[in-house]
Amino acid sequence: MRQPPGNNPARLRGPAAGRPACVEALEPRTLLTLYYVSNSGLDSNPGTLSHPFQSIQHAALVAQPGDTVLVLSGTYYETVTPARSGVPGKTINFEAYDGEAVTIDGANPITGWTHYSGSIYEASQPWDLGAGNDQVFVNGQMMNEARWPNTTLDVSHPVLAHATGATSTIANGPNASTATITDPHLTQPKGYWVGATIHIAPGQGWTAQTGTVTAYTPGKLTYTFTSYAPTRSYENPSAGNGYYLTGTFQALDAPGEFYLDSAGHLYLWAPSGGSPANVQSKARQDAFNLSGLSYINVIGFNIFASTIVTDASSSHFLISNLNVSYVSQFTIQPVGWQLGNPQQSGIQIKGTDIIFQDSTIAYSAGDGVFVGGSGNTVQKLLIHDADYNAGDWAPIYVLGANEVVRHNTVYNAGRSGIVFRYSPDVQILNNLVYDVMLQTTDGGGLYTYGTDGAGSRIAYNVIYNVYAGGYGAAGIYLDNDSSNYVVDHNAVFNANYALKLNPTNTDDEIYNNTFANCGLGLASSGSGNMSGTVFANDIFTNPADFGPGAVLQHLYTGSNPNFAGGAADNYLDFELAAGSPAIDAGEPLPPYTNGFTGQAPDDGAFEYGLPAFRAGTY
Repeated sequence: MRQPPGNNPARLRGPAAGRPACVEALEPRTLLTLYYVSNSGLDSNPGTLSHPFQSIQHAALVAQPGDTVLVLSGTYYETVTPARSGVPGKTINFEAYDGEAVTIDGANPITGWTHYSGSIYEASQPWDLGAGNDQVFVNGQMMNEARWPNTTLDVSHPVLAHATGATSTIANGPNASTATITDPHLTQPKGYWVGATIHIAPGQGWTAQTGTVTAYTPGKLTYTFTSYAPTRSYENPSAGNGYYLTGTFQALDAPGEFYLDSAGHLYLWAPSGGSPANVQSKARQDAFNLSGLSYINVIGFNIFASTIVTDASSSHFLISNLNVSYVSQFTIQPVGWQLGNPQQSGIQIKGTDIIFQDSTIAYSAGDGVFVGGSGNTVQKLLIHDADYNAGDWAPIYVLGANEVVRHNTVYNAGRSGIVFRYSPDVQILNNLVYDVMLQTTDGGGLYTYGTDGAGSRIAYNVIYNVYAGGYGAAGIYLDNDSSNYVVDHNAVFNANYALKLNPTNTDDEIYNNTFANCGLGLASSGSGNMSGTVFANDIFTNPADFGPGAVLQHLYTGSNPNFAGGAADNYLDFELAAGSPAIDAGEPLPPYTNGFTGQAPDDGAFEYGLPAFRAGTY
């Protein structure tokens, strides 16, 4: 364990450079204090650099408006809940000292392993977060809860069994529905799986959900579950549905699996076999709980196996330069849909005037970041491997008004990449989204549903590699009754559908987009009302299903608009080459085409002769 640094002037860099422990402001005459925290400090210390506190939480109880808490390198096993808010002009600041590596860890070490049987070892774990919420790590990598069929440690591409047949009885109420599936690969003896949990994406596979196995014979199992919409047959279990089973000790039969019993015994088959080492198990949900607080900054931390929580009364935070991994964990979801419900996973931005930026989020069973409330900004985030539980979650999930989502990179998601349903007047700008819809169907890279966008703008985004079975997946998806969106200067390629407008979609403005190399450039019912929706200056290299009432202006609809190709960034392949028929083929649409070159705006997302826009965390 490192020792406290003492009063070495060479260490006084960054926020502390040249500043004594107390700095007196000129007006008003208030002492603004620097508090220091070190693993080797004591909470009975005064919190100076030479005599630091031991816990961040103790500093959070002491800190007053205008104070800064500087945390020295190390790992801190705690939840930080500040005792008070800052005030305008005097935030309370929590920062890693001088850019040092500081980890707030939600998982505790597990030691004392003894041999159980074969390659399985046993240790005591005196806490239990509840069915499906426990999470075990070896060398910082998540292990699988014991399951059948066995899978790899790649959470976004799980191995599944598949039902060869299914029947169901659908009813209202929790666990009121029953289903029976058949699968010849279920060869275990009678009763083997009774009491187990089934994880299945039923019907069209829109979202996954869980149920409880009530009967089992080889080749057939029956389970109870909750039907989200009893009258909607699309979501009833059917042949071909992927599934897996957990919740029983006998499923622990492969490296990288664990099982926690009700008596607090943790069983683990380590990935490399032998006695486990460097094992942790999740013990806390939150790294920072900022609910009910305002004017607080959190900067420069690593956060492991935990999250940051705010609530509707939280406001005026800057959350920046975080490296977050395994932000949320759960596997039990009786209903896969969330729709208009405030969500409890991911970094939770639920208040107003909160900025979350310049951070990485890796691995979440649900959201990477949830954005509720209003007037918040999430920008320059790199988020990957979110929604690996394949529910109605997303790397970025917006459920609030007047939110800004810009310059983020999103990839590897079980369902949609960026969701913004029931969220008027939002700005979805310059995001890079790819390799999403990995475990479900009928979603999109950018997705909204049943929403009056009230002038929301979706612009300068790049979306690609968005494929799914069933009804497919779209790069940009304005689902049922989504209207009053401006969709301009987006590049979408390699998807089932570049753009999908499920009726009724009225008064949308679809300008200067490049929709290429997709099954359809535009998907819709073909008969749904599109009155007031204008398509102008767009490139469609694949067929487009325009509905009645749509206005079409200056579109390029050929198969070869002469793209430049050969770019290092593959989306720049879709810039126009000299001589393209799309050059000067558009019409002025101020302000969206302001600054064009030549005689008229070009069709498509990239104006010939001008630098291409950048998407993602540049």
